[in-house]
Amino acid sequence: MPGAKSPDRRRIRIRCTYSVPEVAALLEVHLHTVRRWLKNGLVPIDGQNPTLIHGAELRRYLDARVRGRKQKCGPTEMYCLSCRAPRSPILGSVHIDDLNEKTVRIVGACCTCGGKICRAGSASRLPEYTASFGPLQRRTPSLEGSSIPLLDGDSEEQD
Repeated sequence: MPGAKSPDRRRIRIRCTYSVPEVAALLEVHLHTVRRWLKNGLVPIDGQNPTLIHGAELRRYLDARVRGRKQKCGPTEMYCLSCRAPRSPILGSVHIDDLNEKTVRIVGACCTCGGKICRAGSASRLPEYTASFGPLQRRTPSLEGSSIPLLDGDSEEQD
């Protein structure tokens, strides 16, 4: 799956040794990506050709990259999709979308760029979210403008 943001690290066998083309094929990334990783800190076994990479070192390097990109949101913050950083929401813009009976998605507008910000959380923690973000309203799905017919019989029948 070329173009994936993060390769599947579970495919790496930590007791195996891989060449650059093998790593590229295993993780479904380009050869230049693996070479860039080598320039940016992935440590090969030795300086000999072909370049060999130990599986444990490859997994350690990729895990460190993921940990370095993660950004923890504070109690009054949500993740802004435009800024790609934790931000506070604009007051009054926050609402709740139910994902299932245990999980909710809290959505609002970023105070910096006005873009969409969101945060997933437990439905049991709604009082905490209300204290952090103010009164939260549940957003109900809308069928306005949808081509899906309603099932309750209120729709007009067409001839």
